Amino acid sequence: MATAEASKRDPYDEAENTVRKNIRRLIVLQSQVMEELSTLPKHTRVCATTKGAELLTVCAGIESDITELQKVIDTIRKNEKKYRISAKVIASRQTTIDEFRSKLKSVRDRNEANDNEVANAASSPPSNLGNSLVEHQLQTQKDLLEQQDVQLSVLTTSAQSLQNNALAINTEVTTQNELLRSVDEGFADTQLRLNAFSKRMAVFLDTNNPSLLRLVIMLFSIAVILLMVIIVF
Repeated sequence: MATAEASKRDPYDEAENTVRKNIRRLIVLQSQVMEELSTLPKHTRVCATTKGAELLTVCAGIESDITELQKVIDTIRKNEKKYRISAKVIASRQTTIDEFRSKLKSVRDRNEANDNEVANAASSPPSNLGNSLVEHQLQTQKDLLEQQDVQLSVLTTSAQSLQNNALAINTEVTTQNELLRSVDEGFADTQLRLNAFSKRMAVFLDTNNPSLLRLVIMLFSIAVILLMVIIVF
């Protein structure tokens, strides 16, 4: 049964499927080659990669298979009555062949572009050396500018920190001055009150004994100070 089904298969379809599989393999190989080239030194040829030789071999094999498929289509077109294949089928197969040829050309163009770049670089080393020197100088200048930017940023941060500290110190000094002024005013007011009280006590005690007056004033002063301490703290 399997042999009968295999005999019914169109050999062209099998050949076309083979080419399609090889095209997929080709695309995977090219992706691997390009990825490897990105890790290798600049101006490296495709054939120098680990998959480069295999890629070129697959390209050649696909080109040969496409040529054979095209020959089959051309033969059928010349003998349509003999093969009894509709024009629609022939057109569809031709479209598929053209797609295969386009994909193969895309891969080859990319490989050739890389190899041409390598060849141009090899033919003009002084120019490339000059370009490399210019690129190195530009990179050095860029690094210096970045370092200067970092230093300026650090200086700016330090200046802002100093400014904030100065403002904090100024605020603290102002607060302390106001507190001292308030204390001075309080002491002055207390002194006036003590003087007035001393006079009243002298009249009340009807004495001019300095010792007695000083004792009374001292006790009163202690009481006032204790009262202020209690109020303030």
